[in-house]
Amino acid sequence: MRVTCAVLMALGLAPRIPAASIPAQPERTVHFSVFSAIPITDLCFLPQRGSSPRPVEFYPTARSPAYEYRGSDVLEFRQGPATADTDFKARALLAQVSMPPGLLHVLLLFVPLVPAPATGLRYRIEVMDDGGASHAAGGLRIANFSGRALGGTIDGRPLVLKTGLNPVLGVGRSAAVALRTPFRGRSYPAFTETVELAPGERALLILFPPYRAGSLEVQSRLLLDRPPSPELLPGKR
Repeated sequence: MRVTCAVLMALGLAPRIPAASIPAQPERTVHFSVFSAIPITDLCFLPQRGSSPRPVEFYPTARSPAYEYRGSDVLEFRQGPATADTDFKARALLAQVSMPPGLLHVLLLFVPLVPAPATGLRYRIEVMDDGGASHAAGGLRIANFSGRALGGTIDGRPLVLKTGLNPVLGVGRSAAVALRTPFRGRSYPAFTETVELAPGERALLILFPPYRAGSLEVQSRLLLDRPPSPELLPGKR
């Protein structure tokens, strides 16, 4: 006697679905660049299934070159040279990230795990929407990874930063940023700089913990570039 799906559900049993009828996870294409306060060496990824590993190049004061990835939502970065003589999955996994849906251009910020683990993942990755629609020319975005509470002014206007990525601020060609941090009931200077932009440029200011223990002055990296060309529509090349 045939048992219907409705009867199985009434009995609290899920009907068995043939594996062949379960759709495979669709692949997606993402264009990404990377940055780390301390450039990372000997790191690679698989651009797509069946391809050879490709090395990832980090620049000390700028975004990396743009890379293209076609695959699942999870992008892995593993240790080792970009050669085909070793199985990619056999290499040490140093970082991985789940790509948020709907993003075509992203910047991946590599942040070392502290304390540094002896084995396993070494970095967490912050994903930033790097498309021109979210960060256009004349815009300044501040990423606060300093570990400190920061506030102050930008061109004289009050500014309070949250931890991590902050909203893009329209600044045009320049912006005077002055930040302070509280310590033992008082406020001290933590960062002061004027950001200058050329026509068509945008800026990303990344703030890191102080270089010396006990210091209140945070480290910074200023990345200047131009927004990517109009984004490709899904399924278009």
